[in-house]
Amino acid sequence: MPKVSIITPAYNASKTLVETVRSALSQTFDDFEMIIVDDCSKDDTYKIASDLSEKDPRIKVFKNEKNLGVSKTRNFALSKAIGEYVAFLDSDDLWREDKLERQYALACETDADIIYCSYGIISENGIRKCKDFIVEKQTDFNKMLLKSVVSCSTAFIKRHHFDKYSFSSEYAHEDYVLWMSMFKDGLTAVGDQKVLAEYRVYPGTRSFDKFKAAKNRYIIYRKALKLSPCKSIKCIFKYMLLGLKKYKHI
Repeated sequence: MPKVSIITPAYNASKTLVETVRSALSQTFDDFEMIIVDDCSKDDTYKIASDLSEKDPRIKVFKNEKNLGVSKTRNFALSKAIGEYVAFLDSDDLWREDKLERQYALACETDADIIYCSYGIISENGIRKCKDFIVEKQTDFNKMLLKSVVSCSTAFIKRHHFDKYSFSSEYAHEDYVLWMSMFKDGLTAVGDQKVLAEYRVYPGTRSFDKFKAAKNRYIIYRKALKLSPCKSIKCIFKYMLLGLKKYKHI
């Protein structure tokens, strides 16, 4: 059994998937499986993934019978995972070569449920867009209300937790809802302040439209987390200020 299961949902990812997979295969920690699930792409995503799997047996490729969206696609991939830990890598993001090695070591050292890390922000063409996002060494429910430091392509989590938790398709920021559910139940998280991943931010990605992201976050505060209107407004104001500072050059 591999130590880590890498989860990669893919939809119309033909332009970025090869580079994303290469960043996983280049890891200094190589005891992993990589599960790629094509969500009925309209381009060559499935063929590209299948060709990659023929070259490396650690890559396992599946295809949804119909388009399910990213939440259900991740949940399906999780049902196939057999690793001790799960690491998420979206099909347009990248990892630095020591990402898994450092996170696995930190997980063993601290026994934290969730390990996350700092990351860079790049354009569709891989050009650095702004300052790297350096995370705090620890976070919890209250801290995450204001500043999200756990994100999909940086998260490294004990797999057994997904016997209880899953991604919800009810909300636009499905990963944030999942992390907050875990934190609300007392799961612990530790961050590696070294930049170990790179996120692509460009028109069409959720992080690019700041006002839409803020609107979706407010909906989560009120409906998913059931915060009061007053607290939700205070949290969204601080969230927007931090977001503008984080992405000010984009």
